[in-house]
Amino acid sequence: MTAEPAPTATLAPDPASLPYPGDELVHRVTNGTDQDLFFASGRMSRDDIEAMMAVAGRTLGSYPRILDFGTGCGRVLLWLADVARTSELHGVDIDERAVRWDTENIPYATFAVSPPLPPLDFPDESFDLVMTQSVFTHVDEEYQDRWLSELRRVTRRGGHVLASVHGEQAFLTWEANLAAAGIDVTGVRRDLQSRGIAFLHDDSFVGGPFPDFYHSTFHAPWNLFEHWGAHMPVVAYAPKRSLAFQDLVLMQRPLDDEPLQPVRVEPPGTGGVAAGAGRQGPVGPAPALARAEALVDRAPDPATRTRWGPVAGPARRLVLRALRHHDDHQRSVVCGVLDAVREVHRTVDEKVAPGGLGIEARHGRLAEALRLQGERVNRLEADLWAAIRERDRPVG
Repeated sequence: MTAEPAPTATLAPDPASLPYPGDELVHRVTNGTDQDLFFASGRMSRDDIEAMMAVAGRTLGSYPRILDFGTGCGRVLLWLADVARTSELHGVDIDERAVRWDTENIPYATFAVSPPLPPLDFPDESFDLVMTQSVFTHVDEEYQDRWLSELRRVTRRGGHVLASVHGEQAFLTWEANLAAAGIDVTGVRRDLQSRGIAFLHDDSFVGGPFPDFYHSTFHAPWNLFEHWGAHMPVVAYAPKRSLAFQDLVLMQRPLDDEPLQPVRVEPPGTGGVAAGAGRQGPVGPAPALARAEALVDRAPDPATRTRWGPVAGPARRLVLRALRHHDDHQRSVVCGVLDAVREVHRTVDEKVAPGGLGIEARHGRLAEALRLQGERVNRLEADLWAAIRERDRPVG
């Protein structure tokens, strides 16, 4: 008989005893500077997470290693000091100043700066639980896919990933607010209904202190089960369970999941071949093409263990034999599409004037320009907050 996990003692500290990150950092995670709201939302999120863990028959304290992905200025981790007695806590975020504040003020957790895109600086299967609040609510599908794959990589087999998303309630609220302002958003609703995801490039975050890729994203539940489920099975979905507004999605990396195999990507211009592909490999930094190549080249293994027992292997081989013609045709279609995408990539590169920058170099220059611009905006924002504090400082 499996023993029930010991419950985590929730020793809620007095908010007055907790360090306050300051208005600037708090504004980045709550879109306001209400100190009471910051602490109250952190405590509520901790309770929401515990409630979701109960669905899996677990508590936060039953996970030996926990990662808070997109930790910000410790809004949730400030409430997990008691969990740190049984669990090793880690937090990562792209905001260097927030991470620096976390490191100086939350001694029971370890923090690191995360890159905007994978990989994280952790070995495979580093964590038993990865939790992330209000991250996938602000990035597009490409960023989501890359981070879902990365979170799967750093999660132990049998471990969980818990993420919040903007679901139906969040979309209806947003839609009603814009309709009241006389703004037509039927195109966004149509996108959400047809694709299961809607990403707003032109929203209130434009021109703010956030990176250029940070905007607003809405999900339909079916997209989460189908699209996210391709990365890891969705074991629970709870509408409005995060701060009574966002939805919570609980995923689990299967116990029999195969370790991820790295795909070799040749440097630009080498015309290399992806391992075992027999076709021209993806050139340059094209991880999406590399992942697609790996999936095409890695055929299903009929001998993989399943819950159906000894009968599963022969039955699976029989089905594969019967569908071999269809499978060969499907593979040829997929390979044709991949070849077409690579041809477009090469054509764009060749159209660049001789001696000019190739497409990969242009990507690098653009990324560097965006990074520098972001730093300038951050400095201007810091100067603005300093001027506001100086203006409001009591005289005498």
